[in-house]
This record gives sequence, structure tokens and C-alpha cells, in this order.
Amino acid sequence: MKPTPAHFAAMASFTIWGLLPIYWKFFIEVGSWDLFAYRLSWSFLTLFIYLALKGKLSTFLEIWHDRRKRILLTISAGLISSNWLLYIYAINHGKVLEASMGYFLNPLILIFLGRIIFKEKIRGTQWPSIVLATIAIGLIALQSDFYHIPWIALILSITFALYGLIRKMVQVGSLEGLFFETSVVIIPVMIAWGFQETSPLTAYSLLPIGKFLVLMLSGILTCLPLILFAYGAKRLPFSTLGFFQYLSPSFKFMCGLWIFNEALQTERLNAFILIWIALAWYTAESYIFRPRASKIKA
Repeated sequence: MKPTPAHFAAMASFTIWGLLPIYWKFFIEVGSWDLFAYRLSWSFLTLFIYLALKGKLSTFLEIWHDRRKRILLTISAGLISSNWLLYIYAINHGKVLEASMGYFLNPLILIFLGRIIFKEKIRGTQWPSIVLATIAIGLIALQSDFYHIPWIALILSITFALYGLIRKMVQVGSLEGLFFETSVVIIPVMIAWGFQETSPLTAYSLLPIGKFLVLMLSGILTCLPLILFAYGAKRLPFSTLGFFQYLSPSFKFMCGLWIFNEALQTERLNAFILIWIALAWYTAESYIFRPRASKIKA
């Protein structure tokens, strides 16, 4: 199949997401909370300008006046904010490998949550991938104490999966939805920031002006992959997107192992191997059985 602009857009979106640890590690002087608040602030401003230029700011009021959308997107705002904060914390504290594990687990967590929340049927051929992923986490738990269970990986995967499920329930554009989410969260975050030892001017005083200007790009780096992903998602089959999604945690894994030189303990390596086998099974199962299921339905 000849690559199309949609293929390149999808690959670019997941590549940007995968390489973002390098960007956040660049600001090692700044605390996790401050980086999260800066990301939220610049994302809000970037989305405001973008949607204003597109004439779509009225979408905020449309969402606000729809009680169901307002409640669901307020919940999703809490989930994505928690995810962003924990993700930046993981990078700042040398846990990029664990963060990558969380995003490797995400598609398998989605299947499980889909069964619980939407009562979606799990095919018998899908269960081995879920069981293998469960064994991988159990393996770490058995070989280490309770404290060293990969909580960051589990919380990242669960919050992001729940976020994806809620956004699936709300018919709203990705950027319009994210603008509403950042609008809902930004005021309480700014208030909380006022009670911190640091302030919005902390990074300006800690960083050289050039570095601070690079930090201002966090809004664009948050929105750009979403735009590219939305473009690719509208034009590519689900199976292709499903394959590309592994680029992001793969790049995160490589960043943690080869760029940041994080230690990979034996039990963690074994867990990764089991998760990769589970994902290989899940991907193969998707290609083999989904077309068959659609033919039967037709």
C-alpha cells in the first residue's frame, strides 16, 4: 500500500508523543507541578487562539449548555489533568520506562474496561493478551515488595483508558473537547498554584530566556499531535491506527533506556517481554478476526 498523507500524519502524531520525554527532561530545573501548570496554561492559550481563528469558540458554550456533555467532559478534564501531572512526575523522577509500560498496557486496559463499562464482548481469542498482561504485573508484584509495584504505569494506563472511553461517549471534536477540559481545570489549578512555594514566574527566574521560550511551545506540542492524529484517524482504518499507536510507548521506552540510561531490572524486563507478547497477540488477533466478524455481520 502506498503511504498517504494520513499515514504520515498518524506516524508523526505518535512519534511526537513518544519523544516528548526528551522535551520535558529539558526543563529538569522546574518541578513537576510547575511544568504541569505551564503545559496546561500554554495549551489553553494555544487552543483559544486556534479555535478563535477557526471561529469555533462558541463550541464551549454549546458544551456547557448540554448537561451530559458538561458533566462527562468535566470528569475527563480531571482524568487527563491527573495523567499529565503523573506523566511529567515520572519523567522528572527517572521513571520513563515505567511510563512507557503504562502506555503499552493501555490498549489491553481499554478492552477490559470496555467489557466492564460498555458490556462489550471479549472474544475468546482476546483473553490470552489480557491474561499475559495481568501475569506481567503480577510477576513484578511477586518479585518485589508492594511499594515497587508499577503504580505509575497502572495509573497512567487506567486514567488514559478511562479518558478515552469518556471521550468516546461525547460527540465533540478533539480540540474543542480539550479546550473545554483545559478551561474547566485551569482556574482551580491557578488557585492551587498560588498555595505552592513556587509561582508562575518561577520558571522565568530559573531558566535562561531561550529555554523559557521553548517551554512556551508546550501548548503547541500538546495540540499539534492531536491535530495530526485527528487528520489520520478520519482517513485510516482502525487496524492501521492500532498498529501506529505502539510507536509512542516504543519511543518512550527507547528514551528511558538509551537516552536517560534508566536501569531495567530483570523482573521489569520479563514483564515488558510478556506485555510485548500480549500486544503481538492482540494485534494479530485484530487483523485475523475483525475482518471475519465484519463479514459475518454483513
